[in-house]
Amino acid sequence: MKKKEKKTIVEGVIKFDFKCLDDSFIIKPRFYQKVDKYRQLLKLHDYIGQYPNGISYGNISMRRGKSKHFIISASDTGKIIDTTAVHYVEIIHCDISENTCYYKGAGLPSSEALSHFILYNYSPEINAVIHLHNKELWKKLLYKVPTSSPEVEYGTQEMVEEIRRLLERTDLMKEKILVMGGHEDGIICFGESLTEAWDILMTYTAITKK
Repeated sequence: MKKKEKKTIVEGVIKFDFKCLDDSFIIKPRFYQKVDKYRQLLKLHDYIGQYPNGISYGNISMRRGKSKHFIISASDTGKIIDTTAVHYVEIIHCDISENTCYYKGAGLPSSEALSHFILYNYSPEINAVIHLHNKELWKKLLYKVPTSSPEVEYGTQEMVEEIRRLLERTDLMKEKILVMGGHEDGIICFGESLTEAWDILMTYTAITKK
């Protein structure tokens, strides 16, 4: 297995250290295609995409079996219309205290990998996570559903602790959706499956349009 270490990149995208354990690893089609089905729906609704300044937004992940490993769309893939296996990586572990993400795959881990990790690590009932961007939905849900502190930035150790706080002190495990107060447009929803996570998003989207 080829090991490779890389340093932190801070470009308004990745804010943690990451270590690739195997850059030749390719996710099997039966795994990434399950994720890609819902990524295509998110892309269709512009919940995943690219801003005019070139920065991609939005990501999606799925737990790998009963383990704490998970498959996630790689960094800077929001602009890609048709993804393949090389556009996904597998997160093996995140060491929050060391602010380091260990993964396998040719790409780089999503900037929200730490946020996905804390959800999977918190409960075995969480098997899918969606991070989307939508200004209208963000404004309507702000402080109406569990909301992280506006002082806390995305992709940081502090955001991990904020999500942990929301999981433990609010109805987040019941509502399964949160607004990132310090990450304008950013919303996270999750579920026991990709279908449930998608359905939760569509339910809140419908409610806010009434």
